[in-house]
Amino acid sequence: MKWIVLEENPKPDNYIAVVLAENEKRLQLQNRPHSVFADRDLALTRAQELRAFFGVRSIRVFQSEGCSYTVRPD
Repeated sequence: MKWIVLEENPKPDNYIAVVLAENEKRLQLQNRPHSVFADRDLALTRAQELRAFFGVRSIRVFQSEGCSYTVRPD
């Protein structure tokens, strides 16, 4: 699995988006700033940095089957 953190300004949304994808799956993100991580903890650490930088409330993880969940800040 790979963890993709979108690095763009999330506003008007009030969360940093993280996309969880299978390694072989290609996502259409080449025109959007993003980082790719193989590890959940590294991805969420980067998302927390971006959450503080952009001043948004939460981090939201989107899974390939269409469901999502909010990660509570530490």
